[in-house]
Amino acid sequence: MEGKGTALALSAMAITVILALSLITIAWKRTDIHDHMLGAVLGIILLAAVLAMMFLFFALPDNRRPVVFFLTFFVLLTLPGNVFLHARAYTGFSLNAYDLDAPGMPSPLPYLLLYALVVALIFIRLVSWSMTFDPEPGSRPITLQDLRQRLQTINDGAQFPFTVAPGKHPDEIIVDWKYADAAWLDLLRAHKITKLTRLTIRLDKSDHTARVRETQSQFNASAGAGGAGLSFDKQWGAITFYETKRETLYGIQIENGRPVPKLSYSYEFDIREMRDPLLKLITANGWTFKCVTLPIKWLTG
Repeated sequence: MEGKGTALALSAMAITVILALSLITIAWKRTDIHDHMLGAVLGIILLAAVLAMMFLFFALPDNRRPVVFFLTFFVLLTLPGNVFLHARAYTGFSLNAYDLDAPGMPSPLPYLLLYALVVALIFIRLVSWSMTFDPEPGSRPITLQDLRQRLQTINDGAQFPFTVAPGKHPDEIIVDWKYADAAWLDLLRAHKITKLTRLTIRLDKSDHTARVRETQSQFNASAGAGGAGLSFDKQWGAITFYETKRETLYGIQIENGRPVPKLSYSYEFDIREMRDPLLKLITANGWTFKCVTLPIKWLTG
């Protein structure tokens, strides 16, 4: 997996920069056309996207497909304005020739909705492609039952921060990491926090692919003289490319319902510590590892 997608990422950055410079050139030289400054706005947005993706390019040396995904998405979002400005600048096209309010003129709304639908479908498909890892060279796929057994025993005798359990279906594995679970007292106020990341792995023996859906949940509660607060947040279908967290909570810690002589609680989270061991085991045994947003094979690939 070393450097996967590097050439594509560099090509995507080069194409995006060329489009951005072309839009900025139109804004600078073609002051005679209407809305020419739109080119400067779109060009700056695309250049900012390239600069942001340079961070991911170096942060994810083994898989640079996310760079291609984000840049493609930004280009698609700015595509209507890009095409319009280039048509105005080089072909003399003008919307002034069309009276959209005239009787019999079709409404542009259906076309805009169709374009939005196409972009959404491309987004779903492309985001799964960007987080697809092929089997290791020379490996042969083992049976679904053998892979399921190896996944369930991955943390036997090892100090991985997550737990692995069978799911509700024979082809399903549930991986949980409760990386924050604390209760403490702070200025006569009690607090409780729980954070969990879950990976649901569905094993498809028809194409030897492990499709992985991510779920994140967070529970916060507090109570004191000023009243009580409660919040719960859950995200389904998220695909996390790169994420690290580190936080320290200060106060008298509570364990098993009793205060203990600890004045702080620290937790760390790195998605790679959870995903990488599973990815390596699956690809080493001849299967493809694919992160998906929805459990719909024809849509996510």
